[in-house]
Amino acid sequence: MVDTSGDDDAFCRANNVAPGSSEYIACRKDRDVQRANANARTDRRQRDLGEYMMNHPDHP
Repeated sequence: MVDTSGDDDAFCRANNVAPGSSEYIACRKDRDVQRANANARTDRRQRDLGEYMMNHPDHP
């Protein structure tokens, strides 16, 4: 996995939000949730593809 904390920091600071403020903390939490959801979708798609390949060995 790639460390994107610097990107999150830059993204949240781009909105003129001071680090440590409640808006900054909420922004970082939102970014964490978005990343977790994206990772879950990727994992689910990979698992679904693996299951499809196991259930349909005649399709390349």
